[in-house]
Amino acid sequence: VNGGRIDAFADRVVTWYDAVIRHAPWLWGVAYRLTAIPGGTAAYHAVYGRTVADRIRRAISLAGASAVVSVHPLCNRAMAVGADGLPCAVIVTDLVDVHPFWAGHPGARHVVATPEAAGALAHFGVAPGRITTIGLPLRPAFARIDHTAREMRQRLGLDPDRDVVLFMGGGAGAGDMEAVLRACDRDSRAGDAATATFVIVCGRNEALRTSVESRAWRGPVRVLGFEPAIHEWMIAATVIVTKPGSMTVAESLAVGRPILLGPPLPGQEEGNVPLVVDSGAGLAYRDATGASEALRAMLSDRSALWEMGQRGLRMRRGDATERVLDIVQSMVLAA
Repeated sequence: VNGGRIDAFADRVVTWYDAVIRHAPWLWGVAYRLTAIPGGTAAYHAVYGRTVADRIRRAISLAGASAVVSVHPLCNRAMAVGADGLPCAVIVTDLVDVHPFWAGHPGARHVVATPEAAGALAHFGVAPGRITTIGLPLRPAFARIDHTAREMRQRLGLDPDRDVVLFMGGGAGAGDMEAVLRACDRDSRAGDAATATFVIVCGRNEALRTSVESRAWRGPVRVLGFEPAIHEWMIAATVIVTKPGSMTVAESLAVGRPILLGPPLPGQEEGNVPLVVDSGAGLAYRDATGASEALRAMLSDRSALWEMGQRGLRMRRGDATERVLDIVQSMVLAA
């Protein structure tokens, strides 16, 4: 197989991710675990390592880069080759479960969000002195919350007197959202909870958006696609119902909103559920019925909701982004 075909196939595989996690998450779990064994890791890099390293070299040349920062596990071993001696940093974007690919460049500076992630990197051979635990860097909009939930609801055109339940499935709109939505609409909007507004973020899943928009709902609904200003909707929320992706979990904690987590994607999301539940920052469900029961219980207990939000705020690391920038700057100055 020539290099051009390998490049084309690699690009095509990336586009399959959304479909796999929507329709066959078990397949993602198989791939995750196979590539985590030493033979799987070596096989991946034997096929794709040169392609990724060449692309990194081209990007460095085009940008005139002084350092290389990776935020994806598939790039790190290739970065060790393609960076051509430039300072390298790896920002691990998984909170708990860390794939061995994150440790592909043991000489890089690694930044992690939790002690669990730091321990995993050390287990994979990264020297503890090259690991810094500072939290997960988020967009500046999450660093400081200047609006109350009520104020943000008014700003977004929502009824400020209604609770807001924000349903999210990541950019892919994954997580069996339709079944969860139907169950929550049927069972969780009874009694006092009937006043809640459902805000449904479908991401890039246009089929889900079409289906949701055509359905008759018991209560008020707002349907969104891929939403760049998602922080505003999260601030407006009373509860965030979502798949347990690391970025979404970290963002929810940053705005201090109780989280109701669905089943994790096998692999990198599994540890996020106990991280949230054991800390008291949210609950988890296994299926649509469990989601509706948990949501109804959360909306009916205001003191428990408040405590969940406060526990989440205690876990936030609002300065993580600035500290990452400081680390990269210090690496460049020291080079």
